[in-house]
Amino acid sequence: MFGNVEKERTMKATGIRRKFVAVALLGLLALPLAAGCAGDQGGEGQEPVPEAGQQQEQAAEREITDMAGRTVVIPTQVDAVYCAVPTGEAMVATLAPEKIIGWVNEPSEATMEYLPENLASLPVIGGWMGQEATASMEDIIKLAPDVIVYMSSGSLISTDEVPDQISQQTGIPVVCVSSDLDKTAEVYRTLGDWIGEAERGEQLATYYEDKFDEVMAKIDAIPESERPTVYYAENADGLATDPTGSQHTEVLDHCKVVNVADVEMKSGQGRTEVSIEQVIEWNPEIILCHSGFVLADDIMTNPQWADIQAVKDGKVYTTPAIPFNWFDRPPNVMRLLGIEWFASVCYPSIDIDIEQEVRDFYSLFYNVDLTDEQLQALLNQDQISFN
Repeated sequence: MFGNVEKERTMKATGIRRKFVAVALLGLLALPLAAGCAGDQGGEGQEPVPEAGQQQEQAAEREITDMAGRTVVIPTQVDAVYCAVPTGEAMVATLAPEKIIGWVNEPSEATMEYLPENLASLPVIGGWMGQEATASMEDIIKLAPDVIVYMSSGSLISTDEVPDQISQQTGIPVVCVSSDLDKTAEVYRTLGDWIGEAERGEQLATYYEDKFDEVMAKIDAIPESERPTVYYAENADGLATDPTGSQHTEVLDHCKVVNVADVEMKSGQGRTEVSIEQVIEWNPEIILCHSGFVLADDIMTNPQWADIQAVKDGKVYTTPAIPFNWFDRPPNVMRLLGIEWFASVCYPSIDIDIEQEVRDFYSLFYNVDLTDEQLQALLNQDQISFN
């Protein structure tokens, strides 16, 4: 796979060099004519004509400041993108999927049902996930992307040393963008400009802003007395969680629910471990299970959880996760739907037509017109409800 990719990139580079030579020769031939025209006009006040090589160099690259405040020189034309983190893949998959040339993790069949077919055959070379790194610099160099996209959250984005390490060891420019939910529209506009997809970036950013403002206005109108208590279940046994303010609970925070997790906030991958006795004491009204670890049915059928209010009432849910998780891991663009979906779960009377919102989102962001069967499969992620 790498051999084919490298061959294609080499052919592309050869073609660029041939075009460069042709442009340079034309420029040299044009110089006498330009000089003659300048002489006819007296030559005074005329700007010197740059050499053809200088013109080509100026057009080939540009300097940008990324969202970490780093100055980066990137190609003017970007055709091949490698995302060093899964969060970036979810972003570029909606912005310019044809430019992705490798995966951090192999996508599942369920994921590929909603992505362009060409992405299924891309090489899997690993990447960076929290403190875990699975990619090799050699494989990245063989992949030969024009730009590497790296995403980080909060204050970490300006202190993370990984982007510079990747760039120094590969010689490939690395651009940093924020993975924070409230920066999503800005990322679409900024990254869209950098990789030559400004119009598409603006389209997605505008939609995101409008829908986010709309759903937040509806959530803000819910009285505090109606906000449910929620436990966010992670790990295979459901006995790990993240508190309010964590990058992993942004969707819950925006839904204005009461997160019962009174625990230490862990950096990186998060997931503070707790005991079943603590969860019983918190006695949440709703339990939300992260689908990457534990499913609603696992909780509902485990006698240890039987006395918790959420289990008694059948209000145990699993996060939708296709094509990327709607809540977290990775924190990605699907969080907008995550807010709309979980708000409709927590506040049954809220004015959100979740089925139509999902259809509209997939149509715009993934160019997929959902069938009724696909829609139900997306929304019914092993959800248990007796209401």
